[in-house]
Amino acid sequence: MALAPTSPHPPEAAPTTATRPSRTMRRPRSPRPAEGNRERAKGRDRWWVAAFLVPFLLLYLGFTLWPLIATVFYSFFDWSGTGPLDHFVGGDNYRRILGDPLFWQAVVNTLLFAVGTTAVKLPLSLLAALVMTRKWLRAKRALRTVFFAPLIIPVAMAGLVFTYLLNPSNGALNSALHGLGLTDGATDVFAHRWSALLALILISVWQVFGQYMIYWMAALQNVPDELYEAADLDGAGEWQKLTRITLPMIRPVAVVIVMLALVNAMHVFGLVVTLTGGGPGTSTYVVSYFIYKQAFGSMPFAYGYASAAALLFSLMAFLLVTSQGLFVRRAQKMRKEYGV
Repeated sequence: MALAPTSPHPPEAAPTTATRPSRTMRRPRSPRPAEGNRERAKGRDRWWVAAFLVPFLLLYLGFTLWPLIATVFYSFFDWSGTGPLDHFVGGDNYRRILGDPLFWQAVVNTLLFAVGTTAVKLPLSLLAALVMTRKWLRAKRALRTVFFAPLIIPVAMAGLVFTYLLNPSNGALNSALHGLGLTDGATDVFAHRWSALLALILISVWQVFGQYMIYWMAALQNVPDELYEAADLDGAGEWQKLTRITLPMIRPVAVVIVMLALVNAMHVFGLVVTLTGGGPGTSTYVVSYFIYKQAFGSMPFAYGYASAAALLFSLMAFLLVTSQGLFVRRAQKMRKEYGV
């Protein structure tokens, strides 16, 4: 029996196990964006930011910065608002303004109006905000709408409405007073300086009451509830919470609200135009109405003179606004004493 020939080289052994991938192999990572791509993305973002800012900058330059520069420039000329600027008077307009008794009467009336409206509307709006932030109060949204609704009425329209209501011959006020037997004849609230100023103050308070109530509500929401809870544990009453916790905590915001109220009230114009027209006589002139009358009230227009008055008035308002920094810092120190 013949044997099969044997190969000089033995056959290779078959693999007994499947080939496994190396443990050192890892999944490929996504390539990071190159620095150039990142810079291009930032550049596109800058272009978008600039595109959105350009309309605002144009409006700011056209309606704020340029009128301010032009007012300063015109105040050194005796100019009627038309024609060439060829009559340079230097500081003569400012000297005339400082010696004008009507201007100072307008300044006094403006300050009386600003202080009067602030003294009335801020305490009342704070009281309303305290009530509106109570948890037990119902129909809060409806009440907020009622208080805020007069603010959306244009100032000129509000002035015209109250002109008819306070009309001395057939107004609703005279009819009500006559019906109650309080007066026998017609009562003209705009016939005397103090009654006219009081009417302007009360009507202004009625219109902007809701705005300052919202301010106070925003300030009250920043007072930590933990302070009230600790006061309840100590047996503090509502008056003690108000005077020892609420008012000191909201004092920094209160300073800002007071300054806003004063500055906004100093720019009163529409109510004076529609209600009193500066009368009786010139007893209810305010600075903005004085500027308007000098610039457009009579021929020839004294546009340069009115520009000087506007600049002096703006300087007074600026000094008033910058003074709030001192009061805010003092209020912040008191707030830190509470650890918040």
